[in-house]
Amino acid sequence: MKSKITAILALALCLSMLLGLAACGQNTPPPATDAPPPPTDAPPPANDTPPPDEPVDEPVELTFWHIWDDSDANGVTVNRVISDWNAANPNVRVVAETHDNEAYKTLLKTSMAGDAIPDIFSTWGAGFSADFVSAGRVLQLDQYLNDGTLSRLNGGALDYFTYGGGVYGMTFGKAASGFFVNTRAFSDNGVKIPDTWDELLAAGEALKAAGITPIMTSAKERWVLGMLFEGLTTKAVGAGTVNRTIAKESGGSFSDPKFLDALNRLGELKSKGYINSDASAITRDEALAAFKDGKGGLYYMGAWECSALEGDDSSIKGNVGWIPFPAIPGGGAATEFNGGAIDGLMASAKTSHPAEAAEFIKFFCENLSREGYQAGNYMPVWNTSVVDESQLLPVFTTIANTTASSTGFVLWWDTFLEGEDVTIYQDALESFFNGTLTAEQAQAEFARITP
Repeated sequence: MKSKITAILALALCLSMLLGLAACGQNTPPPATDAPPPPTDAPPPANDTPPPDEPVDEPVELTFWHIWDDSDANGVTVNRVISDWNAANPNVRVVAETHDNEAYKTLLKTSMAGDAIPDIFSTWGAGFSADFVSAGRVLQLDQYLNDGTLSRLNGGALDYFTYGGGVYGMTFGKAASGFFVNTRAFSDNGVKIPDTWDELLAAGEALKAAGITPIMTSAKERWVLGMLFEGLTTKAVGAGTVNRTIAKESGGSFSDPKFLDALNRLGELKSKGYINSDASAITRDEALAAFKDGKGGLYYMGAWECSALEGDDSSIKGNVGWIPFPAIPGGGAATEFNGGAIDGLMASAKTSHPAEAAEFIKFFCENLSREGYQAGNYMPVWNTSVVDESQLLPVFTTIANTTASSTGFVLWWDTFLEGEDVTIYQDALESFFNGTLTAEQAQAEFARITP
């Protein structure tokens, strides 16, 4: 009996050892089929990617089209302002793309028609951008201006960027156009700088005799020729009548004989050889370069050209003056000028980043108001534009002081007029200047603009 019990115990011991060896041979325990569920308040597993509904702080990139390349007087200041923005706003980077002035106007209109515009773009207010706004292509800015921005602007600064009571763009400065004067050419040849039309003709004759082109301009770029003609017209017709005419208001009409007089006077300047003979073949940059080389006596352009004319590469540096277009008997007052706060920025209504675009526009315009003022390119429209006036270019100070007493301003027609009216005007003026239309025919074309 004892031996049987011993055998049973030995068998049990062997079975126990075999089971133990089997357990030791397994690497992992079998899964528990009745394990309890995890607690509902347990933290989620660690994950480097945030959930889909959590915002991701990714950099924003805004495209910006403008016309101020390195050859433009504003190029340096514009690049500085953009660089300052990018340095201060690393998560909202502005990428600029520059274009030639005349080609840009066509590009912008074509892009608007195709609804393929950048986030931000330089433009001109009043009639030039009216179609863009009415087509719904431009971002309305009013909701972004309630942060004290409006209190930092001078009165009337947004007049040409306000459409239907809403603000759609902002400006950075006010400009005026007039004749830049090569004072050395006048003094060396004993010629009086003209104040009147008759003195302008006398100066033209004297400078031509001295081998100097009296008036340097470009007709290849139609806006440049337009500036010269519009300065003449303001003095031949008068600012009030011109403004009523281009605004299509009562009391103004291109059929007015004074517009014909203005055309004939432009024709006289050309026929007498007072305007460079290659005007229709050269660009604005080429006309500017010739004037900087001392080849011209007068050059009609906007105030933004001050810094270029006083640059180190200008042979007339230190000998640059400025006058408005000389007075014409029976026409406008000597204190009437061409210009205004018309250059500015707008944003696309379809930008993916409207708040950021609006912030850049405010930053750019306010800072360029100061930088452009200090550089002698624009008169400021932001009351924060504090500069060291002792460092301003003398010619720019002359422009600012002369136009401060203005009794009337006329905007440049290609920016004030709308749509097809600009083409009608520029086609007629160019054709007249090139001799394919008479003054009477050009005036008749102008009259198509007046309702």
